[in-house]
Amino acid sequence: MNLRVLPVVCGITASLLTGCKESKAPEAPAPAASNTAEAAAKAAAEKRADASTPSAQGVSSPDCVGPIDTGVPEVVTIAGKSYERNGYKLTVKGDREAEPKRTIGVLANLNEASGENLFNVKRYLAFFKDAGAEMIVVAGYSGEDRATIETVLAAVADSGLPVLVIAGNRERTTDFTDAMNAVHKNHPNVLNGNRVRYVDLHGVDLVTLPGYHDPRYIHQEGAAGCQYFKRDVAALAKLAAEANDPVLLVAHGQPKGETEHALDVIAPDKEHIGDANLNEVIGQASIPFGIFANVKEAGGTAIADLAGKTVVAEGAASPTLYLNPGAADSIEWTMNDSSTSTGSAAVLTIQGKQASYRIFRAAKLTDAEKAQAAKLIPASAPSAQAE
Repeated sequence: MNLRVLPVVCGITASLLTGCKESKAPEAPAPAASNTAEAAAKAAAEKRADASTPSAQGVSSPDCVGPIDTGVPEVVTIAGKSYERNGYKLTVKGDREAEPKRTIGVLANLNEASGENLFNVKRYLAFFKDAGAEMIVVAGYSGEDRATIETVLAAVADSGLPVLVIAGNRERTTDFTDAMNAVHKNHPNVLNGNRVRYVDLHGVDLVTLPGYHDPRYIHQEGAAGCQYFKRDVAALAKLAAEANDPVLLVAHGQPKGETEHALDVIAPDKEHIGDANLNEVIGQASIPFGIFANVKEAGGTAIADLAGKTVVAEGAASPTLYLNPGAADSIEWTMNDSSTSTGSAAVLTIQGKQASYRIFRAAKLTDAEKAQAAKLIPASAPSAQAE
């Protein structure tokens, strides 16, 4: 029955009936007290767990977050492929494939030039080769001094693949810049992602956001570390607008999450420390894919939404995918799921508008492997890094 005619019917029949009662929708039951208490407790817990600080106003160093400007175009050859470099932008040359598939190896948090870490790097490079990776991304924290950064990145460069490296929250900017210049001189396949802010691979466009937003976690005094600011985040929208392929954002810092599965949850109190301004620009610019590597204990996984409500299973294709590869460092680390990591890396594959990933979890070295690892430490490496 059409309820809108009820008042008319009621008026016509009033003289025939003793009375006519107004029809009312049934009232919703009051929420149970237990449900209200649970909701209040959940809200209070979420508030306590929010230790995040959004990126602040300020101006970053150009050696930390490079400017988005062009230069004199030049053609460079990396791993047998031709690219055009024009200021902040690197574009692979050649015809586009009909359905390009791009596989990228992902590392982060190499931390130190120990023998065990260098042994792990060899494992990771074999994993990338088996997966068909055509580029490697190092998403921050390659070391805390120039010598360490040079040593670990030279080891990664042995892959022969293009290696795009950004600074994280621990590198001193001058050390990172000097190390990158030195490594690039001997290994032209290693690219400074603080300066090369955009890579067009024909199938996916990578944009970089080097450094970290929260000074509490930048492990260099004063302005020595690499801090990005709100204006740097806003500039990502400009970079994403240039893309003719799905965008992959490469950052060391992470967006702000909401659940225990989010990529910004730190131990031991399960607090969120992400940058809410990143959430805003990712939504505004419709950036479907991302690498966010800082929080070691939140690594080895990917989520489909920044809040962390949907975890993406390894090997599953998803139209949105935000990845934390975990720490490549071999030092044992307790993860948020209570498991233990002794090093991990990832491969990220983008095909069309879908992405998938796989994680390589390095086994703890045996005594025999430790003996092999000890031989990998360069004679020039700082003695403090030896094991």
